[in-house]
Amino acid sequence: MQIRLNQLTCGARLAIGLAAALIYGGASAADMDQVAAMDASAAPVSAGSSASRGPAAEVYDAGKRALLNRDYAAAYKSLRDAAEKGNAEAQSALGGLYLAGQGVGANDAEALKWYRKAAEQGNAEARTSLGLMYANGRGVAMNDEAAVNWFRLAAEQGDAGGQSNLGVMYLEGRGVNPNEAEAAKWFQLAAQQDEPLAQYNLGLLFRDARGVEEDAVEAGYWLTKSAELEYAEAQASLGLMYAEGRGVPKDAAVAVQWWRKGAAQGNALAQYYLGASLAAGFGADADPEQGLKWLMASARQGLALARDYLWANGNISVESANR
Repeated sequence: MQIRLNQLTCGARLAIGLAAALIYGGASAADMDQVAAMDASAAPVSAGSSASRGPAAEVYDAGKRALLNRDYAAAYKSLRDAAEKGNAEAQSALGGLYLAGQGVGANDAEALKWYRKAAEQGNAEARTSLGLMYANGRGVAMNDEAAVNWFRLAAEQGDAGGQSNLGVMYLEGRGVNPNEAEAAKWFQLAAQQDEPLAQYNLGLLFRDARGVEEDAVEAGYWLTKSAELEYAEAQASLGLMYAEGRGVPKDAAVAVQWWRKGAAQGNALAQYYLGASLAAGFGADADPEQGLKWLMASARQGLALARDYLWANGNISVESANR
């Protein structure tokens, strides 16, 4: 299995992704000391949050409404005002706007600054976001130890994104000694909060007996939960489970349905499986033209399985097809 980092986004729970190879085929020392000294059991309601119902919270609420309406200019104005008044939720949201360049020019250093302000007030989502800035090396030198410390603070507050990310760090041994059982523990906690990426990761651990005993039924359960929340990699993996009858009933038609969903979201593996299935009439009526379309889409994303399939079944290459 391979680890990858999801791109940071605004307005969504941030997480590190664990990508599986399927069966087919710099913080300063002062920064570190400050993080380590923080109280990991801080109350989930941060200073200046909307729970206090002060003036800053009302401005934050206005910014939140503007965000929902995708009026990013108005959102930036309100969130900046509330953030400067000390509202931690506004500071975290403002960091997201700077990161995404919504309502203001993209600026990783400003994003980092506002995430840090909110994180130091105990805001769990900001702590997760700040951990990702360190893990990705955005606005700051990449530092896995700092990332782990921020993820842990968020995770121990119950933040699902922090729990999911901490699980990946344990699985990969980034900033911490590798420990698959500890990874499974944190994935389980996040998965129970309907974190789709953690559900996907947990399903893979059960499938491959990493940190937990092998349990194909449990793997199928968590992959289904993730796939139903539209996580494309889970849809690709779940389709394969149905194709093989592993942990779920063997059903080629259902496999194709899941691959179709993942392919529509641009997942290269799902596109490959769908294309190969349509070309062979597996789980669906044979449709060589559509099969070729999906195989080419997968190959253009660089998936070796798709490129090899095309070459072996017609000497087709992406380069020749593009000419």
